[in-house]
Amino acid sequence: MEQNEEVIQQQSPKEENEGTEDELVEEKRESSSEAETDSEEEDDEDGETTEEESIEEDEPKLKYKRLEADISELLKKDAASAMSVSDRFVALGTHNGDVLILDFDGNLNKRLSSHVASVTDIAIEVSGEYIASASLDGKIIIHSLFNDTKPQVFNYRRPLKCISLDPDFHKKDTQRFVCGGMSGVLNLNEKGWFGQKQDTVLQHSGEGPISAVRWKGPLIAYANDEGVKIYNTQIQQRITYIKRPPDSPRADLYRCNLTWRNETTLLVGWANFIQTAVVKEYAKHEIQPGRPTQYVEVSTFRTEFIVCGIAPFNDMILVLAYLTDEIVQDMETDDPSQHRRPRAKRPELRIINSHNEEISTDALSLHGFQYYQANDYELDYFPSEDMFYVVSPKDLVLAKPRDLDDHISWLLERSRYEEALSSLQEAQAWGGSKIFNLTDLGERYLTYLIEEEEFIKAAENCERILKDNRELWEKWVFTFANLRQLQAITPYIPFEKPQLSSTVYEMVFAHFLNHDHKALLYTLTSWPPSIYSVQNVIVLVEDIFEKEQNNQTLMECLAELYAYCGQPDKALEYNLRLRRPNAFVLIREHGLFSAIQDKVLLLMEFNQHLFKGVEKAQDEEFAKLNPDPNKPQIKIKRKKPTDMQAVQLLVENTEHISISHVVRQLEKEPSFLHIYLDALFVKDHHAGYEFHDRQIELYAEYDYQRLIEFLRSSNYYTLEHAYKICEQRDLVPEMVFILGRMGNNKEALMLIIGRLNDVQLAIDFAKEQDDDVLWEDLLTYSLDKPKFIIGLLENLGGANIDPIQLIKRIPDGMEIPGLKNALIKVLQDFNLQASLREGCQKILVSDSVAMANQLQKAQKRGISGDDLTCSICSNLITKDVAADSVSSIIIFFCRHAFHETCLLTGDGLPNPPESSGRMLVGSKVRHTVLLTSLSKPPKCPICHDSEHTHDKQQKEMKTGVVKTPIRGFVRGHSHGGSRDDDGMPPMVPLKL
Repeated sequence: MEQNEEVIQQQSPKEENEGTEDELVEEKRESSSEAETDSEEEDDEDGETTEEESIEEDEPKLKYKRLEADISELLKKDAASAMSVSDRFVALGTHNGDVLILDFDGNLNKRLSSHVASVTDIAIEVSGEYIASASLDGKIIIHSLFNDTKPQVFNYRRPLKCISLDPDFHKKDTQRFVCGGMSGVLNLNEKGWFGQKQDTVLQHSGEGPISAVRWKGPLIAYANDEGVKIYNTQIQQRITYIKRPPDSPRADLYRCNLTWRNETTLLVGWANFIQTAVVKEYAKHEIQPGRPTQYVEVSTFRTEFIVCGIAPFNDMILVLAYLTDEIVQDMETDDPSQHRRPRAKRPELRIINSHNEEISTDALSLHGFQYYQANDYELDYFPSEDMFYVVSPKDLVLAKPRDLDDHISWLLERSRYEEALSSLQEAQAWGGSKIFNLTDLGERYLTYLIEEEEFIKAAENCERILKDNRELWEKWVFTFANLRQLQAITPYIPFEKPQLSSTVYEMVFAHFLNHDHKALLYTLTSWPPSIYSVQNVIVLVEDIFEKEQNNQTLMECLAELYAYCGQPDKALEYNLRLRRPNAFVLIREHGLFSAIQDKVLLLMEFNQHLFKGVEKAQDEEFAKLNPDPNKPQIKIKRKKPTDMQAVQLLVENTEHISISHVVRQLEKEPSFLHIYLDALFVKDHHAGYEFHDRQIELYAEYDYQRLIEFLRSSNYYTLEHAYKICEQRDLVPEMVFILGRMGNNKEALMLIIGRLNDVQLAIDFAKEQDDDVLWEDLLTYSLDKPKFIIGLLENLGGANIDPIQLIKRIPDGMEIPGLKNALIKVLQDFNLQASLREGCQKILVSDSVAMANQLQKAQKRGISGDDLTCSICSNLITKDVAADSVSSIIIFFCRHAFHETCLLTGDGLPNPPESSGRMLVGSKVRHTVLLTSLSKPPKCPICHDSEHTHDKQQKEMKTGVVKTPIRGFVRGHSHGGSRDDDGMPPMVPLKL
């Protein structure tokens, strides 16, 4: 931001006790020189112009308030010379030696008159109980404000410049303070053992006057002509020395300003330099005996102004700047105007970030600023409230950060309503504004937009401003209506939350009916019919429609309205006239088939109209997918006329609209009739069978490619009639098919051979008929045609012809092109067939062997018979068997088990093997062989006797024991009985 730029800050009308005629903050102009001159110079500067209007104004960061009340009268008789601020009051020192205790509005609470010369510095103890002042009379006076104790006076007999109290002054008995002045000595004063005050010299003379001192925690910062030093009272050592910048002005010209940002950061403003000093601790390994344990890092940057005061502002710095021009004196002239001091410029409060970038600049019009120097101003602040005070000899000004209300007020003064409204809406999350109401501010914004004739923008903002306030919505809709701007607000009118009165919506319809029919239609389809009276709107539209019978938009409106009010028959009439696809929806949803029974032709015309649009869209899609005709084409699935809604409606509802009724109406339009009958045939081959003869003509005329398909699929047409039609149109393939169906295969074959000369078709026809006589005819007719002979040879695989006989019957000497290749192909086919059969045989043999092995393995599997009972005697198979006896059992694959004695009776029964303590395996095997060699091998009597099976099932149900079938062999054995050498029980074959 340039130095000669000025920023405007208007005084807020809500702030009291502010100057009105004397503007506190003046406009910042980009001009070559200040417009402030003596009355003598004003006449010479009348011709100067400014660029104020071309400068885009930035919002200031601070707001200002001139303290009036008692302070204005006091400063008329005296002049301020020093100031200090606490959290309880403001202390002001004057040139008459008084210390004035003021409240934050400038009212005088107390006057302390102790000095006889100007007060140069004031220090307030942290609790606000004690206040100390330094003066040119060489005295330090400390007052207690909350008791009547006598003030403490310390006379150093030399003019003093600065004073600072111990932060713990009110807590400690030592009551330390530090002061300095023209003597150049910095004294630390404290009470001794016996209550006597004693001074400790922290800085000896010889480096110029002590111009400033500030005490924070254990650290004391002070300045003299050489620079700034920091003293640590805990270790009683000076920890750093910050030299005054070498190219800065003389030290006696401008006062050094010291401010502690926190306990370790010091801000230094001296002449045209700003320094930041950060106190840090040495690492333990870096500490040296006798040396300070702290060090300071300093950053410095140069300014284009003189620093009159400095204070922290959030993470930035607030600086009171004094602007000065160099005094150029012409030593060769005696003109006194060339030697006088130029008039001063307004002081400025500037906010600067850590990169020396100016964030904000405000010029202050303090009383008599033209006559003051940099040292006449002072800046102090109240940290907890971000309150900054600027004092001049005749003025005291309070600066505070601007809050939300100030920000909104500033925006409103400049008609920036949208920004103000957005800021207020964002602030609702943390409490909003104390002054401004969101709705009121929004209405002010709407009013402003309407005054500016920005009706569309005003309508767009209604939703976020009016929200769900029904009364406000109706108010502003009527406002737009009075301005004839309903078309602007209509898209934003709510129809729920809130729902307005029906009068509002009907008023909108009436407006559009008279001015914009398309907008009327759009609004009708956008708003639900429940929010207004549909009958009232129908009456309005019908009145206009009587005068404009061909107005399609009004017809669409009436179609929608009649559908809303439950009169679909009237809505259908307008939909059909308009050829709207939703006509079919109306018919289906409301069952309006009786209304269209006599309008089939109109429906089909409508169908054709829709299909043309579909075809056009499909062509565009195909062209888009295939921009290059030389590349392979991407196919798309195309719709057919039979897929359209009108046709499907007629086909799917034949119970409401009979087929014969539709056919009668479409006889005059054969193309429509074909589409209808074709769709009907696709849906059901038997529907409309009485019109299949008619369909043959229609297919031949409009869809020849599907004629043969129809002839193959239908059984309801007359063959003679179909043949006649095909013969008239010379449709040979269809004639061949019909002749084949009529049984005239030979004539059909002659047509193929004679008319089509298609050997493949002839062979296919012979295959289809599967007639040996026909094959013989084909062979006979082919003997004198080389093309047919080659075709037969190439298709021997499916032909019922002996290739040897075919070759033998070929006339000798006939030249047949391609015969060699055909014969080679015949031999190759036979070789391939033989190879395939051989491979299949090998696979069959391998599978047979595998299955036989699997069967044998399954039949060898043993079954435990511990829980089995005899199905005849119902006793357990192994119960009560003597240890030296053998119980021979038989178990079938169906899992029915029997004792051998129960199952086999008669003379032919072989004797069981004799027991001699141990039954040998050989005896068991011989007994098994005898059983299987019987003339009638044993079979399961249960599975071969239905009555016995029923009894057995009943017994199983009573006992609850369910038997599952088992495959394989079982072994008969007796517990404790003798076994063979291998310990295996005898084997008994199971029979399935």
